[in-house]
Amino acid sequence: MNLALEYIKYRWNSKGRHGTHSPFVYDFVDKCMQISLDENFLEEREKLFKSLKSDNRAITIEDFGVGSKKLSNERQISQLFKTSSSKGKYGNLLYQLSAFYKPKRILEFGTSLGIGSIHFSKGNSDSIIVTVEACRATRNEALGNFSKLNCKNIESIHTTFSSFLESYSGEKFDIVFIDGHHDGTALKNYLELLNPHTHNDTLFILDDIRWSNSMFSAWKEICNSQDYHVTMDLFRMGIILKRMQQVKEHFVVTI
Repeated sequence: MNLALEYIKYRWNSKGRHGTHSPFVYDFVDKCMQISLDENFLEEREKLFKSLKSDNRAITIEDFGVGSKKLSNERQISQLFKTSSSKGKYGNLLYQLSAFYKPKRILEFGTSLGIGSIHFSKGNSDSIIVTVEACRATRNEALGNFSKLNCKNIESIHTTFSSFLESYSGEKFDIVFIDGHHDGTALKNYLELLNPHTHNDTLFILDDIRWSNSMFSAWKEICNSQDYHVTMDLFRMGIILKRMQQVKEHFVVTI
């Protein structure tokens, strides 16, 4: 996967707020992505991020996906934070999605240090965020971070993604964030297993769609599928919705 080349192609094909004609995607670009983050949260986040950047404690990672390309199973907290996708503009996006669409229930696959969960939580305190993590050590770190930022609407589940889906019998989810495993076949399998637990307007956020050839191949297959009528490429992340009432369209969106 040549990320530099892929980024050039992404930028060439991407459109901003004035190049989008779909009402749903226009609202996403013109309203959702324009939401400002709460100033108090930004201050709290900066303190947390500063702490994580300098945290050299090593923990043992139990990796149930395909594993990191570069890091060993013994990793420093600062290393985990450095590779997290849920910070910067993509973290801001999770907050904005939660604030704009006001989902009742959010499902996150892959808690890691809890950065994504925190953004969802702070975007809409009325949401219930269910975050699933199989690695005990990283989950424990996340629980501490939730406490530091007083995130009371997060429910942390210690299990694998597959085990969670096999046993879950609660309400359907309005947003699903898949941030783990990093294997294209597994991604497609999770989407299929999630069918009974999602609905026509569930917003799926797929992380690291260009992490590997397998992931990018799965992403392109998902975009061509008739199962999802709205697909949006945000380079690192992809967003898909069933929205069967809408004409099938694909968008490359500048973030």
